[in-house]
Amino acid sequence: MSLPIALHAFLVVDIGSTMTHAWLVDAVDGETRLIGYAEAPGSVAAMGDATPAIIEAAQRIEEQTGRRLIDNNTLLTPKQAEGDGVDGILFCSSAAGVMSLIIAAVAGDISARSAHRAVRATYTRVLQTITLDDAVRQDQVGVMADSGMTWIERQVQTLLGVQADGVVIVGGIEGGAHDALIRLAHIVGLASQSVQIDTKGEQMRSVARRPIIFAGNSYARDGVAAALADYPDLTMVDNLRPTLDTERLDPVRREIVRIYNEQIVARFARTFGLQRMSRAPVYASCDAAGVMTRFIAEAAQCNVLTLDVGSLHTTAHLCSQDRYIPVVSGGVGCGYGIGALLAQRGANAIRRWLPFPISERDLVHWLLNKMLRPHIPPLTREELLIEHAVAREALSCVLEALLDEWSDARYDRVFVGGGVLRHAPHPGLAVLTVLDALQPTSRENVMALDLHLDSLGLMNACGTLAFSEPDAALTLFERDLLGNTPLATVITTLGDGRAGEMAVEAELRVEGGATRTVHVAHGEIARLSLSPDRHGTLTLRPAAGVRIGRNAPGAEVASELAGIRGSALGVVIDARGRPLRLPDDPQARQRALWSWLMALGVEREPLPYPALDSVEEAPPPVLSSAQSEPRGSRVSQSRVDERQVAGSVDSIESDLAKLRQTVEVPQKKRGLFRRG
Repeated sequence: MSLPIALHAFLVVDIGSTMTHAWLVDAVDGETRLIGYAEAPGSVAAMGDATPAIIEAAQRIEEQTGRRLIDNNTLLTPKQAEGDGVDGILFCSSAAGVMSLIIAAVAGDISARSAHRAVRATYTRVLQTITLDDAVRQDQVGVMADSGMTWIERQVQTLLGVQADGVVIVGGIEGGAHDALIRLAHIVGLASQSVQIDTKGEQMRSVARRPIIFAGNSYARDGVAAALADYPDLTMVDNLRPTLDTERLDPVRREIVRIYNEQIVARFARTFGLQRMSRAPVYASCDAAGVMTRFIAEAAQCNVLTLDVGSLHTTAHLCSQDRYIPVVSGGVGCGYGIGALLAQRGANAIRRWLPFPISERDLVHWLLNKMLRPHIPPLTREELLIEHAVAREALSCVLEALLDEWSDARYDRVFVGGGVLRHAPHPGLAVLTVLDALQPTSRENVMALDLHLDSLGLMNACGTLAFSEPDAALTLFERDLLGNTPLATVITTLGDGRAGEMAVEAELRVEGGATRTVHVAHGEIARLSLSPDRHGTLTLRPAAGVRIGRNAPGAEVASELAGIRGSALGVVIDARGRPLRLPDDPQARQRALWSWLMALGVEREPLPYPALDSVEEAPPPVLSSAQSEPRGSRVSQSRVDERQVAGSVDSIESDLAKLRQTVEVPQKKRGLFRRG
């Protein structure tokens, strides 16, 4: 006879850069269930202490549940016989900081591009990318001669001023030439050396202690290890680009995550005393979301995409067809991350989503104020619409990166989270924001896309719980997360047509209720309401030349009997075209934006704003699914691949030898570099 599994009461805490979230979970009828949830404002960086926000969130749960959790400003543990207290506290956080990296690669549009994809596995930021093909191109156009320095000297000078947390060295086809990689290792080694003057005026050479990951041609390992013999934190992993057509990112991703957790997160936990409060390690919030993405895909046998737009970071995790891709935009968000977003997208990319007139200057001022005070909620409709315009662009950043890695990615179910979307005053605004950024084409699924809003942030709570209490995480997911605000069933039409012409007729027959029909024209979005406790059968009759999913153009498509589950918005039919192109004319764009808000029930009154001035407005950019090139990866249109670089870098070998000779044995009153 098997013994019953002991269930525990936990306070699960997610410490964000702006808000701290807490969930109380405990046994209810033999299952782990959500008892209470609360959030409290508090920036760890500003307050210097995580405890006040944790205590405040726990006190709010006390008020909700009548259960005592705090005693003399201390969490009451273990759980008492009368039900008060908890057995432990579990932490995850997105506020530990961003790990800054340097990428050293052979070719910019091959190995460097793959490295940029790999390092997005957690909260990272690439400070500098150096590529040897950049040196070849610049030598061809005379750039190095004009500067008076060799390419290597300039790279070493640049890297000396970069305070990075780690270095990733990549490149070289497996089994091919490897001299170029050894030269890169020497450059990284030279740039990691510094000279200090002691109290006696003597020079002392020191080596920066930072992790170095080598993920290039394995035939170069011995040479790279010799070049970096003074660096104890060198790790060798499998070649991330063994052939020109093969990309293996997982070994680098695992190593990046390990370094981030062991250095950045562990230091954060020690600094703020979290490790003393918890019996388990502190996890990165993006790791918790990634674990749940894979679990949901396996448990439900479907393709899952999870999105989260936060104050400081924006993330996307895809598990599809047994393939897992994490995309984390460290430092890009809707609060503290607005500055990086502005640098990437520009103010006009945000302004194009606004149905009211505002100058670029005023918009930038508002955004910078939001970056300084991200905890202040929007107070007007205009501020709310700006916040959601920012969220669209932040989500677009991670989705473009995802499509750059896998252009044919498929997903059937999408979970979205983050404060901006969770606190949307109407579910239609959250749906519209996600669809404008996601732009599903219905190539990803046969017919419909299920959209869920994680309104209680349970994705991170379940993921954090899964590391130590997997059975509890499973029950919490099945009983509480899945029923946590299903947003809509989304249908996307594919096919060109004139604005105003009928694209599709949608008929929804509600079980035990009426039948509703809507005609949706090209350029429009519409909905058929279906409350969360109801089911219905959906029939779609597209116009000639318009198709639904992978069905033939003009073919009628029907769901299974009662196969459509109710949700906050019911069924949403998006016939606005793909890719979504906003009208060039400012006033037409203004009318379209407002009509979409009205179609999803966000607004009910006619447009209250004056017409946009076509003179002031800049032409709206078109969203692109291509990831921006790594810095320094392209100088001309010519393609330089790994094999060409391996045979071309001999011209800089002598420069490297000269530079290495300038690293002096420490002597009194001498510099690190001297000219020959």
